Amino acid sequence: MVADDRPVNDIRIVNECQWVRSGTGEKLTVETALKDAKGKAVPLAEGLCTLQHVKTLMLNDKAEQVDKKTIRYHLMNPDGSVGDEVAPYPPTERIVVRDDASEVKEPGDAYWIPSTAIESFLISEEYELPVADPRNDPKLFKEAEEAAKKDEIAITTFSNGGFTIYYAFLVPFFKDGQFEWKLRISSKQAQYNCLHDVPSATAIPVREVKTLDRLPPIQALLTIPTSKKKK
Repeated sequence: MVADDRPVNDIRIVNECQWVRSGTGEKLTVETALKDAKGKAVPLAEGLCTLQHVKTLMLNDKAEQVDKKTIRYHLMNPDGSVGDEVAPYPPTERIVVRDDASEVKEPGDAYWIPSTAIESFLISEEYELPVADPRNDPKLFKEAEEAAKKDEIAITTFSNGGFTIYYAFLVPFFKDGQFEWKLRISSKQAQYNCLHDVPSATAIPVREVKTLDRLPPIQALLTIPTSKKKK
């Protein structure tokens, strides 16, 4: 990047910081004096504190460093008190397509839906699913071909780990005599607020987008019973 014939770098600066005493959390004041290469004092207004190295620490209210493995998560009640303990969703490592939607019990369980149903979702990410063993290609192609003939895709829920879980779609894809499976991720359904009636006296055939009667169950959080926490 260049501005006025001079190189430009995108640099983060320290806009505000707070020193605290480790072990008590007491706030400390700092007196800063700036000097140039010759040792001459420089006014603070002429200086910028640029970030050279950034390190993130987990600290308690006494500014003591905490091991991430010891951290537990709780809901915050509306009155500000600490609520039930909760656990993040584990990362989705395997997707299993069930024969019936009623068999869907947990994230990663999928079932077949009309392919047009995906049009009512906003797709935020898309991934190509690699094949670990090429010997499975015939089986995967047969499944992709059957899904394409039935005009179906599979819907499931997906998590990268953490407290967010997404809708995910397994979509067969064909191009130039080749095929693959794609994983398309969505966090919300689309809203259509500007639809108009078709201005024609004669009805025009329009392909209706099929909607889903039932979506995979998504819980906001997974609550851990207190009895399990103590074991």
